[in-house]
Order: sequence, then C-alpha cells, then structure tokens
Amino acid sequence: MIRATTLERVLLVLSDFVALSICFALAFWVQFHSGWIIDKFDPNKTFDQYLYMGIVLNVGWLLLFTCAGLYRSWLLMSRTHQILRVLRAVVVGIVIVIIGLFGAEFIGKVFANQPLNQDYLYGSRFPWIFIYGGLALALVSIFRLVIYWCLRGLLRLGYGANSILVLGATEAGQKIAEAFAKTPARGQRVVGFVDERYQVIPHEFAGAPVLGKYSDLPALVKKHRVSGIIIAHDSTSPQEIMRVLVWVCELPIHIYVVPELYGVVNGQFKGNLVYGFELQELFAFTMPPWQVRVKRIMDLFVGGLIGICSLPLSLFAAIAIKLNDHGPIFYSQERIGLYGKPFTVYKFRTMRTDAEKFGAQWATKDDPRITKIGKFLRKTRIDELPQILCVLKGDMSMVGPRPERAVFIGKLREQIPFYISRLKMKPGLTGWAQVRHHYDTSIEDVQIKLRYDMYYYENMSLLLDFQILVRTVYVVLTGKGAQ
Repeated sequence: MIRATTLERVLLVLSDFVALSICFALAFWVQFHSGWIIDKFDPNKTFDQYLYMGIVLNVGWLLLFTCAGLYRSWLLMSRTHQILRVLRAVVVGIVIVIIGLFGAEFIGKVFANQPLNQDYLYGSRFPWIFIYGGLALALVSIFRLVIYWCLRGLLRLGYGANSILVLGATEAGQKIAEAFAKTPARGQRVVGFVDERYQVIPHEFAGAPVLGKYSDLPALVKKHRVSGIIIAHDSTSPQEIMRVLVWVCELPIHIYVVPELYGVVNGQFKGNLVYGFELQELFAFTMPPWQVRVKRIMDLFVGGLIGICSLPLSLFAAIAIKLNDHGPIFYSQERIGLYGKPFTVYKFRTMRTDAEKFGAQWATKDDPRITKIGKFLRKTRIDELPQILCVLKGDMSMVGPRPERAVFIGKLREQIPFYISRLKMKPGLTGWAQVRHHYDTSIEDVQIKLRYDMYYYENMSLLLDFQILVRTVYVVLTGKGAQ
C-alpha cells in the first residue's frame, strides 16, 4: 500500500507542474497573441517554439519549491502556513525571473551611464510579470488544497495511513489509540502496542494487538513499516525512557512522548507538538529541508575542491608512508553511518601494520603504535583526506559526528545514555566535537564528545557548518587536538 506521505509528494509535484504549465501557456498567449503587449504581438509565434523554455522554467520553479521545503509532508499542518510558504517561494521566483529578463540590460545601462527605460517599471511588461506571479500563487495553492481535500477523504476511508506503535498498554496509550481511531484523517494508524509485560498481559488492548517487548522493536518497525512510536508508559523515571531509547534511537522513525513524560528529558532535547494534539517529539530534526539540500551541494563542492587541491599533499603522504616502513599506504575500516548503515572509510595509514593484533582499541597519548610519519599526518589531519571519497559518495558529510566502529558502538550504547542517537546524523569529516575536543582516549572523552554532537544535532544549520569548517582550518594549522 502506498503511504499517504509518498502519494502526497508525488501529487504535489505533478499538480505544481500542471499549475505552472497553465501559467506559462497563458503568459505565452498574453505576450504574443492577445495584443495586450503591443511591442510583443506576433500571431506567427507557435507554442511549440517555446515548449523547451517552458519545461526549463517549470523545472526551475520545482527546484525552488524543493529548496523552500514545499515537498515535505504538509498533510497534518496548517493550510495557511503552507500557502504563506508558497507565497514566499513565488515572490523569490518572480524576483529571479525579473533579474533573468532585465538584469543584464539594467547592469549594462548602468555601467554605460545610459538612461533607464521607464517602460519596464511603469509600462506594459512589469505588470504582466506580477500578474503571472499572482496567477502562479493562486493556481498552485488551489491545486494543493484540492489534493489535501482528496487525501483526507482517502484517509477517512482507511487508505494510506502511516503506521504507529504505542509503547505501553496503559491508560495514556489507550487514549492515544482511541484518538487516532476516531480521527483517521490525521493519517496515522496504531498497528499495535509494545509492552515489557508482554508475556503476562492479554495480547490485545484498546482494539489493537500487543506485539512484543522493547527488545522486539527493531524487528517490529521493519515488519510493519512503522514511521513513528509513541512512549505512553505509566513510569516517568528516566531509566524507563532510557530503556526504550536504547532500542530505537538509531531507527529511522519519529519518537514521541506524552507531555507528562516529556519532563523526564526536557532541557536536553527539543520537542514539537504533533498530530494536532499533545504529543511531543524527541530528537526532532530541526534543519530546514532547503538547508539539507544546500548542505549536500556544499558537500559535493567543498569535498571536490579539497580533493583536487590536496592531490600534492596526498602524493606526499603516500610516498612518505611507503618510505617509512614499506607497508600499505591506505588503511580501510568499516564504520557505522546514518541509521546504522555500515560503510567503508579509507585513511592514510598512521599506525604499524600490526597495530590491532590484540583487537580494536582507542588511540592514546604518545601511542607507540603510531609511526613517525603517522604522527605528522595525524597532527595535520592529512590522514583524513581519503575520506573525501566517502563525502562524494554520500556516506559522509563534510560536517557531522565522526563515524564510529561497530565494535565500539556495541560497547558504548550500553555505557552511555543516548549515545546511539548519534546515528540519526550523517557522519562527517569534521564536526563540532572535533574542533572543541581532542581524540577519544577514554569513556569520559566519548561522553564529552556526545554532548557536543547532540548540541550540533539540535542546532544544525548552514551557519554552524560554516563555523565548524573555519574552526577546522584553525585546528589543522595549529595541530590542536591531534593525537
């Protein structure tokens, strides 16, 4: 079954393209066939001559709408808020159209010290551009409202709802399940309950099955394609919340709590009211969608630029490593990325070839396993350069928490509360923890870095990424934090 959110995005893209195509067709007719713009009237012009231009323009609009976050799920959000977002995107688009049409001529006349043509401001062309923008706003908004009216009708009939698990066969859990059942237009369907008392309580509660215990959550999320869980347990102890999060922090799902429980972790994580009634989200991802896309573009641009500019350094490192002990140049290792996905990282080898003959272990101060050239490569961070390939592939970002090995994650998740929450972020070549702290040498260091990583997650933005990149340059030049 197609989920409501997937169907929603597909329909939004198609409806926007149709609405913008209608606007372009009307603009073509007004300009060349209506006679309302005298200097552009030309009945010999045919629409197929401008079809390619119309497609390019519409694709540009769709890209702008994507950056503006208009293709995230709006099904449960304010229609007014969505239309205001459309208005903002259209205004930006019209400004871009005006610059594209008249910018070159305007700049040319300014530099040539020629008088500006007032017809552009008060004549026949500018008003029609604004009318085109107004029509785009109206049609895009109307089409979207019609789509949501239809989608809500489908949800009322039981089609396309997202699957939700409720943790706790409790009074609070019952109220939540009944609320969703009474309002199917919310687009959420409780597929079952999860409770630690699974073996001693009835296997049905509030009209839904009790499916298992907390330890069953990873399998249940996959089996039922769950998009979110709601913690509704009677216990308000931090330990109980921690027990749940140990199993779900790395899963690609939303995590909600009822307000009474939110006080347990309030002050550490941001919360949002969701689904039109009082539920609050833990680990809410706050980076705007357009910034997420720009961040990826920056990763490709900055990563490619660094990769090209660092080729001489990489060649130097390769030769130096080979001359030092005749061993392999590169060191590969499996790391854990976004939502627990494993991938391979490559680094210039800085340790002896038998560095881990006794198993995985953290680097220490003045670690005897580090080679002479390895100390220099670590101090200058040159050893990290091959990871640019991971950035270009999309396994890593330029900025984010450092990827960790599975063997360490298995140990750390048992010792440090919320450690596994780092897997909700794409790992990075550098990060807030790396520019604020040194290499990990103990559990205490990992705990400190986790606080920095969670600060980054809660405040993630392009501005913070830029700040981290600048500070990274300082760390590289001074050798601060190297181990």
